[in-house]
Amino acid sequence: MNSINLIRTFRTPGSGYLRRTTLTRTSGVLPILMRNARQSTTSSTSQETSPAHEEILISQRAKRPLSPHFTIYQPQLTWYMSFAHRVTGAGLAVGLYGVTTAYAFGGPDADTLVAAVSTLPPALKLAGKFGISYSFSYHVFNGIRHLLWDAGAALSVKGVYRTGQSVLILSTLSSIALCAV
Repeated sequence: MNSINLIRTFRTPGSGYLRRTTLTRTSGVLPILMRNARQSTTSSTSQETSPAHEEILISQRAKRPLSPHFTIYQPQLTWYMSFAHRVTGAGLAVGLYGVTTAYAFGGPDADTLVAAVSTLPPALKLAGKFGISYSFSYHVFNGIRHLLWDAGAALSVKGVYRTGQSVLILSTLSSIALCAV
């Protein structure tokens, strides 16, 4: 918010109480706001930024740390689950759109795909089935978890970890059940 607009909000008709209570609590702020208002009206219109000034700003910005930075913060369950949610969503979308596009442009028909998969070893078929089912069930359960958060439920640290562990357990159990079929 511009400092001039902030001062104008204090001067609106009928806001005498707001002005009195706010300014008495923060009495040192008004001189700073008024000084900034004077400087912004005179200096911003008459002075352009110099190339040397821009170079200094660019060099200062280059030295700032990234936040959050992996070397500073300890990885948490929420990081891993957020990354996995994005990866499973992208993987499922690429798989769906890839198969659909290949089929639409005259790729292999269903009989050819069934014949190719039937020649694979059983362990590889089971691993592929588990990977696809785990990606799908994890993405669905984690999406439900996010919907719960949007509703305002389980937003405490304990609730976030409890729902995260529940998503991992439910995804594993449902993938095992889907692979058994």
